[in-house]
Amino acid sequence: MRRQLFIALLIAIVGILIAVVLLYVPPETEQQEDSAKPPPVQFISAKFERLRLDVRSQGRTMAQTEIDLVTGVSGNIIKVSPSFVSGGFFNKGDLLVAIDPAEYDLRVAQAQARVMEAQYQLTREEAEAEQARDEWQQLGQGKPNPLSLRIPQLKEKKAKLAAEQEELKNAKLLRQRTDIRAPFNGRVRSKDVGVGQYVDDGTILGKIYSSDMAEIRLPVSTQELAFIDFPDVPDPSFATAQTAVTLTAHYQGQSHTWMGKIVRSEGVVDFATGMLTLVAQVPDPFGLGANKKGTRNQRNGAILPMGLFVEATIEGRWFDDVMIVPESALLKDNRVAVIDEHDRLRLRAVTILRRERDRVIVQTGLHAGERILTAGLHHPVDGMAVTPVEPIQ
Repeated sequence: MRRQLFIALLIAIVGILIAVVLLYVPPETEQQEDSAKPPPVQFISAKFERLRLDVRSQGRTMAQTEIDLVTGVSGNIIKVSPSFVSGGFFNKGDLLVAIDPAEYDLRVAQAQARVMEAQYQLTREEAEAEQARDEWQQLGQGKPNPLSLRIPQLKEKKAKLAAEQEELKNAKLLRQRTDIRAPFNGRVRSKDVGVGQYVDDGTILGKIYSSDMAEIRLPVSTQELAFIDFPDVPDPSFATAQTAVTLTAHYQGQSHTWMGKIVRSEGVVDFATGMLTLVAQVPDPFGLGANKKGTRNQRNGAILPMGLFVEATIEGRWFDDVMIVPESALLKDNRVAVIDEHDRLRLRAVTILRRERDRVIVQTGLHAGERILTAGLHHPVDGMAVTPVEPIQ
């Protein structure tokens, strides 16, 4: 029994001694220095470039001129040109619709007869006036009055002849209007009449539009106007140096391109959109050309149909000494992070010339060769140490 108590007491004393030793003499542990490496980041080297900044817009093609073809007389339609159908082409001066001219031929004949009658009356009155002057001179009774010399009667006959001549001109004009001819080279949009139909003066026969020139209205923001070499006010010299525009669209299952020119501005900023509309023109949109005989022949190349939606690239101005950086490099308040020679970030404000979908054009604020942070940090801090990663060439 005593032996067991002695062993237990010995174990307790040894445990207490071990605890005291561990408390006052702790074991030495190898401490490792915290040597965390700065985060790696990607960058690009800034360099100056000469860049042309084009302006993009979109719109629909339309004819330069589109009108209602309207009658100037009434009557029965006796002829319709084969060209006067929806989609038909015609030349300036072509007969499109003819109205029965019989009534107007009669009017011309009647007007001619009245002119001849008035001419006869005037000739007769002139003879009588000359006779009256001779008789008055023979009598020698002082100064004659105008009535004695038949001056008022002579003026009346002259006025009557002038009026009848004007009536004849009007009758001939109405006769000409029975042949309704094309006022320009063009195409028919719609036809609303047929042979045998009676039409009144002012009846719309159809719609036609010119085929020599197509126009496209292109809205451009007022900020984008700074990149286009286009005068704010009409300039005669601009006619010889119009801004080029490239139009693209899918038509007949293929992508096509047409070249045009910006010819004018509509001069009004739209209240709803804040945009100014420029007008582009494309000559000969249907690929038609006039030969020496005056006929029109199809030539190679895709046509530019009216109403087609097109994308437009307007040729912009050239800018020197600008820098292109990816959109990811631009921070809040138009700042970028520059990596200095000690691999620390320096936040710097820059002047933005233009923002595009995936890049930013910087005009001032950077120097050639500087390293611009592009990726690796979500919240860059000025003075923060980083580990630059060589950009992929």
